[in-house]
Amino acid sequence: MSNITRHSLERCAQRNVDPGSLAFIKRYGQKLHRTGIVFYFLGRRDIPENQRIDDRYAKLEGATVLEALDGGTITVYRNRNGLKNIKKKRKYRLPLGQMATIG
Repeated sequence: MSNITRHSLERCAQRNVDPGSLAFIKRYGQKLHRTGIVFYFLGRRDIPENQRIDDRYAKLEGATVLEALDGGTITVYRNRNGLKNIKKKRKYRLPLGQMATIG
């Protein structure tokens, strides 16, 4: 498994996500590159049909794992509508000075 930060372990505990489930989310979730990091979003349709009946996997619906480009897990959160928000993010992070010039 990749490097898991203390922060992401705390968030797993707070959000009732087993750290062992992170691999499942990364394997079956939609992978999106946004703002210089990788988002893995697990929607209902992403969970294999034969595993949807297992409550352990069904409760992961809407879980999102954020991973740095070096493979380290940054954080974990849940939002069943999160994919819409992730898609709105910029593909790359802009340098600090460019934010004021965009408009």
